[in-house]
Amino acid sequence: MRILIAAVLGLLTITAQAETTYVSDEYRVPLRSSPCPRCSILHKGIKSGTAMTLVETNGEGWSHVTTRSGLDGWMPSQYLQKEPTARNQLESLKIRTAAAEGQASELKEQLSVLQEENSQLSSQLESLQTNNQDISSELQSIKKVSSNAISISQQNKELLERNGMLQSEIDVLKASNERLINNERNTWFLYGALAVVMGSLLTLLLPKLKKRKRFSEWA
Repeated sequence: MRILIAAVLGLLTITAQAETTYVSDEYRVPLRSSPCPRCSILHKGIKSGTAMTLVETNGEGWSHVTTRSGLDGWMPSQYLQKEPTARNQLESLKIRTAAAEGQASELKEQLSVLQEENSQLSSQLESLQTNNQDISSELQSIKKVSSNAISISQQNKELLERNGMLQSEIDVLKASNERLINNERNTWFLYGALAVVMGSLLTLLLPKLKKRKRFSEWA
């Protein structure tokens, strides 16, 4: 039981210490079953730049590794390094450069589209500014016409008020004139009536006067 626990703990320790390592550049390193130069070979030559998992290292310059294909063995630690090989780094750099160039091309196309949209928006803005100036001019004209219309309306109102006053004065004068005409008619009617009365009196008095004159002459 203790042996089983120790084995599990050892396995956990080995797993916790596991990290990725790479075969150094320009080599093909054989993978051996045990950490010795004459031990049996599991793989004739692992290509440089191949990524493997480092399980452990011993103090004699050997490293225990596992490949992604499932091989488990030992190889000299001098052929391993923590960073990818220059060739792999170059390939990775080429891939990243190509991706960056593709992104740059896309960004360039997007920039061209944005510049075209900006040009169109600038044209629209200029057109809107021109229309705004025209509308402002029309608004000023309308305000001026409106001001003139208000002034004319005020003048018309004043003229209507004056016309009303004059009409009232005319009505008063007409009434006065009609009253004077009626008074004159009444006066002439009185004169006519008085003349008729005087004529009637004379008609009555003249015969009497003639009789008295004759009577005086006889006396």
